[in-house]
Amino acid sequence: MPAQNGNLLIKLGVVLVLVAAGIAAAFIGFRETAIVAAVKLGPAVQAVSGSVEVHADHGLTPIQSEASGRVVWVSPSLDPGKSFRKGDELVKLDTRDLQRGIDDARRNHENARARREIVRRNNPELQVAQRALENLERLQQRGEVSDEDVARQRRAVAQIETQLKLADFDAEAGEAGFKSQMEASDLALERMTIRAPADGSTEKVFVTEGSLIGHGATVATFYFKERVVIAKIGEESFGQVRLGQPARVRLLIYGSQEFDATVSKILPFADEQTQRYTVWLDIDLPPEKLIPNSTGEVTITVGERPNQPLVPRRAVLNNEHVWVVKGGRVEKRPVEIGFQGLNLAEVRKGLAPGELVIVENLERFRDGQRVTIEQVE
Repeated sequence: MPAQNGNLLIKLGVVLVLVAAGIAAAFIGFRETAIVAAVKLGPAVQAVSGSVEVHADHGLTPIQSEASGRVVWVSPSLDPGKSFRKGDELVKLDTRDLQRGIDDARRNHENARARREIVRRNNPELQVAQRALENLERLQQRGEVSDEDVARQRRAVAQIETQLKLADFDAEAGEAGFKSQMEASDLALERMTIRAPADGSTEKVFVTEGSLIGHGATVATFYFKERVVIAKIGEESFGQVRLGQPARVRLLIYGSQEFDATVSKILPFADEQTQRYTVWLDIDLPPEKLIPNSTGEVTITVGERPNQPLVPRRAVLNNEHVWVVKGGRVEKRPVEIGFQGLNLAEVRKGLAPGELVIVENLERFRDGQRVTIEQVE
């Protein structure tokens, strides 16, 4: 009987041990899992963020005609979305009437000039007067005519020569007027061809072959090839921005891809409505990749310190505490935060490299709580 009682006690003890182990295992199994990351050394970056928008230099610009007429040709480069270079021919107007007028004016001028040359070389009035003067001068030498007769004839020759000089002067003035007329005609002819005022891309076209347009009519609108990337920075961060600071830009049309940029211009006044300041960026992208009116985000690096303890920004509570996991227990640790970049925060005091901090669901934990851990990079 005593042996049976002993066996019973042993069995009971084994059961109690198993039950206790099960309870402990269950308790451990229900512990909160803490997602943690290790404190690492690296460059501490202070960055400010803002929104960005891509603008074409000068915005949307009209291409206007400087002449009136009928459109006889439209360049394929003027199709919406197509690109052209400064000086490219885009639209031609009918020049036939203008060209006929130019040809007629040139022909009439050449004829008039030829007639003047003939008259000038073979002027009968001057020839007669000169021969009469020569005869009088011979007779004067023989004493057959008076000095007054000779002087009178000389005045007659001089008068004819003066009239011819005045005619030459008028001819020269006519030449100058004709030259001015031809320059104006050539300019009018040139304006019948509408050329690209700058490198750019067509947005809309408003004419087709056969259209009648007037002076000043808009034939198309276009965007300049040059692009301006403008960032809008909040008032609380603007004071840290300086020319030449590096930046990273993410444009929504390119998803999560980021591009290097540099602060190139700072406007010293804020938008009256939003109180945000304007910063221009030089971005490492060809202009054709910068689509006008596209938007995105920017982070501008305003400070940097090498080889500093870093934690994910999401690990920091109210900018002054973190949850540290040590020996399976949670510890609320006061810290001094320094530079804050887009994803990482510098810890000036309170943490050492290698310590583990909780980075997700911070509201679930309390000081002294036991947890299991799952470490992430």
